[in-house]
This record gives sequence, C-alpha cells and structure tokens, in this order.
Amino acid sequence: MSITVSAPAPCYKAGMDGLIALGILALVALPVMTVAAFIMVIGARRRIAALEGRIVALESQPRPRDTIIVQSTPFPEAHEGPVLPEDRGAEPEPVPPPPPAPEEDEQLLPEPPPLPELPPIPGPPHIPSPQRPRESLEQRLGTRWAVWVGGLALALGAIFLVRYSIDAGWIGPEVRIAFGALFSLALLAGGEWLRRSERVTAFSAIPSANIPGIVTAAGTVGLFATAYAAYALYGLIGPTAAFALMAVIGLGTMAAAAVHGPWLSGLGLIGAFVAPVLVASSEPNLPMLMVYLVFVTATAYGLARLRRWRWLAIAASLAAIAWGLVMLLAGGSAYADGVYALALLALAALFLVVDVHRAADETMIDRLAGSCLAGLAVLFAAGATAHGFDPASLGSALAAGALLLVIAWRYDAVATASTIAAGLAVALLYLWPAQQAAALEPRTYIADAMTAYFPLPQTITNFALVAAAAAAAILGLGVAKLEGARSTVTAARPIHAGTAALAPLLILVVAYLRITGFVSNIGFAAIALALAAIFAVLTERFAAREAAGESDATLPTGIFAAAGVGALALALTMALEGGMLTTAFALASLGAAWVQLRRPIPALRYAVGVLALLVLARVAWDPYIFGTRSGPGVYLSVLLGYGIPAAAFAAASVLLRRVQTDRAAYGAEALAVIMAALLVIFEIRAVVFAGDLTRAETALSEQGLNTAAAFAFALGLSRLSRLRQSPVFSAGAVVARIAGLAIAVFALGFAVNPIVTGVPVRGGPVFNEIFLAYALPAILAALVAIQPVPAGDSLRRGLRMATGVIAFALAFAAISLEIRFLFAVNPDLSADVIGSAESYTYSAAWLVFGLALLLAGLLFDWKAARIASAGLILLTVLKVFLLDMANLEGVWRALSFMGLGIVLIGIGLLYQRLLFGRPAAPPPLNAPGEEG
Repeated sequence: MSITVSAPAPCYKAGMDGLIALGILALVALPVMTVAAFIMVIGARRRIAALEGRIVALESQPRPRDTIIVQSTPFPEAHEGPVLPEDRGAEPEPVPPPPPAPEEDEQLLPEPPPLPELPPIPGPPHIPSPQRPRESLEQRLGTRWAVWVGGLALALGAIFLVRYSIDAGWIGPEVRIAFGALFSLALLAGGEWLRRSERVTAFSAIPSANIPGIVTAAGTVGLFATAYAAYALYGLIGPTAAFALMAVIGLGTMAAAAVHGPWLSGLGLIGAFVAPVLVASSEPNLPMLMVYLVFVTATAYGLARLRRWRWLAIAASLAAIAWGLVMLLAGGSAYADGVYALALLALAALFLVVDVHRAADETMIDRLAGSCLAGLAVLFAAGATAHGFDPASLGSALAAGALLLVIAWRYDAVATASTIAAGLAVALLYLWPAQQAAALEPRTYIADAMTAYFPLPQTITNFALVAAAAAAAILGLGVAKLEGARSTVTAARPIHAGTAALAPLLILVVAYLRITGFVSNIGFAAIALALAAIFAVLTERFAAREAAGESDATLPTGIFAAAGVGALALALTMALEGGMLTTAFALASLGAAWVQLRRPIPALRYAVGVLALLVLARVAWDPYIFGTRSGPGVYLSVLLGYGIPAAAFAAASVLLRRVQTDRAAYGAEALAVIMAALLVIFEIRAVVFAGDLTRAETALSEQGLNTAAAFAFALGLSRLSRLRQSPVFSAGAVVARIAGLAIAVFALGFAVNPIVTGVPVRGGPVFNEIFLAYALPAILAALVAIQPVPAGDSLRRGLRMATGVIAFALAFAAISLEIRFLFAVNPDLSADVIGSAESYTYSAAWLVFGLALLLAGLLFDWKAARIASAGLILLTVLKVFLLDMANLEGVWRALSFMGLGIVLIGIGLLYQRLLFGRPAAPPPLNAPGEEG
C-alpha cells in the first residue's frame, strides 16, 4: 500500500502571503485607528467632564439637615450594615424626589456610588460679558469727525459759492444765484438718496455720524444763503417773494429734520443765523434782516415743538438776541428794533411758556425759559438806551415788562418773569437819560460826589410816572398771586413775595438817587413811609392767616415784615442826614429786634443784619458821622455817632438771643464790637490832638493808647467769649490781639519810637507819653498773656507766647525810655551821651525788673516769667562786664559790680529756697528689695 504525501511548499507560501497582507493592512489601518481613537478619547473626556460638572452642581445644592437620604437599591443586600428587626416594620424614611432622568448616553453608565459629604465646591468663575471695545482715535477720526467736518465744509461751500460768484464777476447775478440753488438742491437730493439707500444704511451704524442728515443740512444752509442773496444783494426778488421763499425753505428744513434727526436742525440753525454774516452787503436792509431772523427763529421753535428738542429753541433764542444787539450797534430805527424784540418775546412766550407749561401739576421752576426771558429783557433795556429812550423804544420796553408780568401771573413755573420785569424797570430808571450835571448844585458832603454821576433825568414827570406804575404793578401782581390759590410749584410763592417786596424798594432808591442825588428830601421820605405802612398792613394780613393755620402765609409774613423795616430805614435815610441817619438805622435795628421778640417773624432778624450793613456802609462813606471834624463838639459828636449805634446793636443782639442764637444775633454782636472800637479810636484821636480829627499825622501817645485799647478789647472779648460762647467775641479777641501786636511792633517799635524819631516826649517825670505808650500797654498785654488757652488751640497758644514777648519788650522799653527821659537834657532822646549815673541806673533798674519777674514766676509758678527774668539778668551781666567795666569810673563802677553781685547771690538763694529747695516726697518704708 502506498501512501502519497503532498508537498508542503505551496501551503507555506500561501501562509506567508497572508501574513504579509495582514501586515500591510495593519500598517494602513494604524493611522486611521489612531485618529479614530484620538477622537473617541476626546469625546469620552468631554462626557466625563460633563458628568463631573453635574455631580459638583448636585453636591453644591443645600440639603435639609433633618432629612436622611436613603439610597434605593434593587436588592436588600445593597443596604449597608445588617438589617435590624425594628427596621423591618418601621415607617419608610422620607426620600427626596428623584433627579431628572438622565440623557440617553448617561443612562448607559452605571449609577455612581454615594460620595461622602464634602464642603461645597465653588462653581465655575463668573465670566463677565464682553464689553464694547473703546473707540480708537483712528475710528473717531474716520467715522465721526470726518463726517462732521465734511458736512460743515459742504455748508460753507454752498455759502462761499455765492460769495465767490460775487467777487469773480464772471457771470451775471441770475446765473450765480441759479448755480447756488442748483448746488444746494443737489445736496438735498443726495442727502435724501443716501437716507433711502440700503447700502448707506448698512454701513452707517453710528448715530452721531449721520451722513444723510448732514448732507441735507448743508443743502438747507445753501438754500437759505441763496434766497437771502437773491433778495438783499441783487434785488432779483422782492420782500414778499423773499419771505415766501424763506418760509418754504424753513418748512422744508423742519420736515427734513423730522426724518433726519437733530443734527440737521442744529446745522441748519447755525447756517441760517450765520448766512447774513458770510453773504454781506454794502447797504444792508435791516428791516428785512429782522423779518428773516424772526422767521428763522419761528421755524426753529416749530421744529423744537414738533420733535421736543427744547435745546433748539433755547439756541435759537440766544442767537436771535445776539443778532438784536448787533443790529442796535448798526443804528437802526427805534420802531423796527422794538417790533423785532417784541416779536421775539411773543415767540418765546408762545413756544417756551404757553405751549410747555399747560399742565397744572408742575412742581419746578423753568430756569431755561427764565434765562431766555432775561436775555430778551436785556435786549429791551439796551434798545431803550441806544435810542435815547425814544417813545417807540420806551413803549416797547414797557410793553415787554407788562407781558412778563402777565406771564408770571398766569404760569407759576415761570414766576421768575416777575423778577425779570422788576429788573427791567430798575434798569430803565437807572439808565434814563440825564440833564447836565450843573442842573443840581451840591448842597451836602455826599451830594458832592453823587451829582457828577447821577444828574437829574430829562423828563422828571415821565420818569416818576414810569417808576410809580412799575412799582404798583409788581407789588399788586405779587400780592394777588399770594392771595390766590396755592400752587404746586413750591418756589413760586417765595419768588412772588420777594419780588413784590424788593422791587418797590429798589425802584424808590433809584428814583431817589436820580432825582435828588441822595440829598435829604421830605417828599421821598413820605413815599417811603407810606410804603412801610403798606408793608406793615400786608404783614398783619398774612400773620393773621398764619395764625389761622395757613402754612403758606409764614414766608410772606416774614418777607413783608423785613420789607417794612427796609422802607422805614429808607424813610429815615431820605429825611435825615449824617449822624442822625446812622443813629436812626441803629435804633431801627433795635426796634426790629424788639418786634421779633413780641412776634417771632424770622425775616425781622435778618432785617437787623441788613440795617447793620447799611450802618457800616454809611460809616465807610463818611466816617465823620455828624460832619464835625474839629472843635469842642467833636467829643460829643463821636460819642453819640458811634456810641448810640454800638449800644443799640448790643441791645439788639441780647434781644435776638432770647429767641434764637443765629447769624442775625452774631451780626448784631459784630457790629456792636466794631462801632465800640471805632468810638474808642476816634475819641483817642480827638483827645490826643485837642479835638482835631483832620490832622495828617500821628503821635506816640495816640499809638500807645491804640495799643492799650487793642489789648483791652482782647481781654474783654476773651472774657465775654467764655461767658456767652460767641464766635464773634472769640474771633474779635484774636483780631484785637493781632492788631495790638502789630501796632506795638511797627508803630511803637519804629514809627513813633522817640529814640528813632527824636520827637520830644510830652508829660511829667512819671505820667507822660512813655507811660501811656509803653507801660500801660505792657500791663494790659501781660494780663492778656496770662489768660487760659483751650487745649489743642495752636493759634491762640502761639498768640499767647507772642503777647508775652511783646509785654516783656514793652515793659523793658518803658523802663529804659523812662530812665533816658529823666537823664536827658535835650528834648531829643537820641542826642545826649549816656553818662555813668545813667548807665548804672539802667543796670540797677534792669536787675530790679528781672528780680520782680523772678518773684512773680516763683510765686505764681510762671515758667515764662522765670525765663524772661533769666534773659534779662543775663543781659545785665553782659552789660556790666562788657560796658560798665570800660565806661564807668570810680564809685559807679564799684557800685555796679557790688549791686550785681548782691542781686545774683540773692537770685541763687531764691532759686535754692523756693524752687529747688522744696523737700522731696519720702520714699516708702518698705521699698522692694530693702529690709523693713
């Protein structure tokens, strides 16, 4: 039997081929598998990160402390720990609601085991929302400024095109105007096309870079300029056609601005008001220019009303007022200027007041409208002045004042219109044309200076009628508003009350100034007294309403009471002169303080302060109150002129303090101190110069007494400040001390020092000018220096030290100058040579003075006195050894040294006995570390 065995070679070859193919396949699949595995790993990591985030969020949620979370498991064996019998029959524990079902890919994952309770992990950090990047300079240049400058350039190009066509003279006027109109219309068409173009809208996303609106604005400006040039420069159209054309342009501008935005209205307004300047004419037609300006202003008002752009109305008002002032300088007619100003006032009243303030529940004062009305009032006053108070200009100003009063009466939000009307009336009366200055001859001291500046008006009758009508109208309007219903505008009543009280007083003062030149006049005094009676009646009326429970009557009561006091002061001013006027003011302040004690009206307190200011002004104007400058009557004149006001204001301050300590009481105290100081100063001058207040020199005794008075005032005011806790007295004490120090250093030290000036000293051996100028101030300065100083007050501590030094210097100067005066033969104290006896006397006197200072310092424990004593004794020692040894001879030299030795030994004994020789406190019996 034969067995056939097949050859293995082909099988081996086939196996090798399979392995090779497998290897090639693996090499090819490896990159693919790597990429796939990388993608799968990224996906798995993303899912794991999401799961971790959910777990962290669940763990970070707060859980109730009294709730036990039991994990439900499918098998009992999953419960941790053995199952107790009592657990089988127990109630099931409360289980929170299951979390929301996981997503499909999360359901495939096994439920994670319970995690131990950990502190909450903070969540991911809050990432703020990205902010809008800040615009760079390049972006602003390219998107905003370029558009603005381009629009301005187009506007100016439209105007300069007309101007260039005028200067070049290449073509006729008709063609020039046509070119300007075509260019302006092209700009308008371009602006409208740009506004409607979607491409421009797509990239013009910056509101302030509104390219279509700016291009349209440039075209509007060009049309305004073209229309004005066609009328004013070439006469191609008449006034009617020009007015109609500008009306059409204005309406078109308003319609275009309604869709293009505020930039168009702003640029159009600027171009409309600037066009008459750029397109100039050698013979301007001012009436037509006024019509043009009024129409432009009305157009701006209409656009502002349509789009509620109040800023546009305000800007148009200011521009129109500025043009009015410019046309006044150009010298137009009074009638045209008056009509122009009245037209502007009517427009402002219509658009800024009537149309805006129709609501009855307004609460605020309209300051913008008030500002525009005030500017128009300035225009009326300037027009009346420029035309010499022509009947047309004066009539327009009076009509404007009446319209302002009507506005204030009807609209409480514009209550300031009454104040503006009052200011216009006062300005008209102040600026009224005058006669020659020689028409009123000076009769008093004050009239000498006043008549050159405020001569009589030309027509006194008209002047007086205007003043009376204005005062009556303003007062009547204010009282009517205060008697009426309460307004929701809280500030309206104070404005009406203040204007009604202050305006008649100011009008009366201006009339008194212009007619009499501040010369006393019984007629004006009677008018002021009647006005005071009217204010008194109004005060009683509103006080009765206040007593009835009307809170709105409180403020008018005080204001009219203060006005009554002011009118009474004016009556006194107009009836009296000189010292009588000052005395009357002071007594009126005392009366006002007494009235407020009986009827506590706050305004009366401030009336005292106003009267104090009037007294100060009167004293500053003419310090010789009763006009007496020399002679025996000076003493009584000064005593009454300054003493009565000082006593009156001091008593007024006491009465004011009984109700309340406030600024009014402090003001009365301050004026009482000032008047008392002036009384002392003038009386000293009168005494020193025998009643002659006009001497153009000073004296040693005058400056010494002034220094003593200053330190006396400082001493007294310091005492009063501690008793009454008044800042006036405290500050006055500081000022008086500084004044005393200044006079002592500069006047007594150099200016009037007899050693420096050589002026003879008047008086006897002891009581002479040296005693008055140096000894008396030294005593008072020392008393001031020993006054207690509050802790922490560095200013007063420094002044205390300076006062002590000055007191020592004055005393030293008094002793030295007195010795010099006793030994001098020549009246000039700087002329004689110092002899031996005089030199020895200096040493002895200085040692006695030093010893006295030492005793005072030891007895009263004044370290400063002991230091001054040591300095003075050291100076004496140096004098004895350096000067007396060389200059003294014989017995004087011996006596000098002997006396110095005795004094020095005595000083040593005093120090050892009184200061450093006191027994020290005994040590304790059982000190630590020692035996008992």
